[in-house]
Amino acid sequence: MIVPAWSIATAFGAGVVGLVAWNLAQGVRITALPGAGRGLRTLSGLGAFLLPPALVIGLLAPTVPGARVLGPLTWLVPLVTLGIAVQSVWSLARGRGGAVVAGLLSLYNVFVAWVAVARFVDGTGIALPGWALAPGLAVSSLVAAAAGDRVFTWGATLAIPALAPAAPARRAVTSAARVLLSAACVAVLAACAAAMPHAYSELAAVQRLDRSPAELILRGTPAIGLHLFGTVTGEPSPSTARRDMELADSLGVSAVHIVLASDGVTTATLDSLARLIEARRDSVTLVVTLLLEGAIPSAGTRRDAARMTRLEQIARRLRPNVLLPADRVTGTDVGAWQAYYGRAAAAVHRIDRGVAVALATECSTPTDSALVDWVLSGSVAASAVAFVARDYGARPVQTLRALDALARWVALAREPARVWIVGVPTAPAVFGERAQQRVVRRVLAWSAARPWVRGVIAGDASDIAAPTALRTASGRSRLALHDVGAALRAQSDSLRSPFP
Repeated sequence: MIVPAWSIATAFGAGVVGLVAWNLAQGVRITALPGAGRGLRTLSGLGAFLLPPALVIGLLAPTVPGARVLGPLTWLVPLVTLGIAVQSVWSLARGRGGAVVAGLLSLYNVFVAWVAVARFVDGTGIALPGWALAPGLAVSSLVAAAAGDRVFTWGATLAIPALAPAAPARRAVTSAARVLLSAACVAVLAACAAAMPHAYSELAAVQRLDRSPAELILRGTPAIGLHLFGTVTGEPSPSTARRDMELADSLGVSAVHIVLASDGVTTATLDSLARLIEARRDSVTLVVTLLLEGAIPSAGTRRDAARMTRLEQIARRLRPNVLLPADRVTGTDVGAWQAYYGRAAAAVHRIDRGVAVALATECSTPTDSALVDWVLSGSVAASAVAFVARDYGARPVQTLRALDALARWVALAREPARVWIVGVPTAPAVFGERAQQRVVRRVLAWSAARPWVRGVIAGDASDIAAPTALRTASGRSRLALHDVGAALRAQSDSLRSPFP
């Protein structure tokens, strides 16, 4: 029997809601229990009623809408999880709520507190060892498997503690609920324990990456840039536009990447973007991606015609140097993709023949391999290859292996290659900021050592909808941003130097 994907995500969401409801119910009950003692009653009540706002803070504080108000309150998340862990251990020591239930909940809550505290400490810029971050990566991987990759960066936040009962169960229903919750906590702990070795090996592999590739940056001069404004679905807000443009100007980037959703291709949005980048067009390379929502459109359909019209609008108003008509390759029909890129190139070149149409690929499937070979053999439809990482930071080492596969494909090409790296897979809220720094360093070094790499988009300028960027939504620079700035300064110094 095949289980629908939506049912897994629904069950996961129901479990989160159920845990919050359990904590509220237990908090009400324990605070009204005279024999529990004032300290335990206070701790239980605070844990129960501060958990919902702490969950909201954990989810929204890393985003632009919540950073200004909720950013200073991120300490509440680890504090609440620590308080509930202490409450469960306290209940276990009292021995009145059932030693087995309290013991299992204590183990689970200590694990959750570990994850929350490690994420908070690393989020302040303090580097932690891999063993401290591995539980958070294990939780995020499991949550992503249940609810989809887009939840990966939020997975550790969705690890919710559970208050332990402070009195024996009086009814069979209550006893059954406690047994069920304990069993669920044991299942979560077992799943996390099973995922821990792989999580630790991923972290260890990232932490073994080269630490000082600055000398390699001087060997080549690929354009180095940033992804600005997040995924554009409308006119960028003035604060987002100002913050991202100021960062790009201060670093002196030589490339800018803009990602447009289909709904974002409107006259007002394109005009707004054109005004933002117009003054910098003589000094930066503009890379634009049009997201592909759903499957590839078939020729002659209304959806395909609308997409070609959007590509023409982008070429006319933004005048990009490099245009990606899709952000990924789906399915296995190589012929359909070749035909699509042929139609896209024809639409774009009707407006501006100087635009390089690039194939977006993850270099991970036989279809990717066939399409890259098609481009490198001299295709007139797509004249460049753009490596795109879409795994939300879940597998950075695998992405680096994909880059090495791309290098092997280029070595066999009959025509000179033009390659862009438009995605560096990082999730600093999960892997840690030190891991993000090392991945960005490795990709910059890898690109600088290969003259056929035309440019690297080193990451998002700022957190907008998820904690994945080079700078937090509150404006704090992550460690990797300093490396990007150092690489740009090294390039600038080498270009000004009169000596070879």
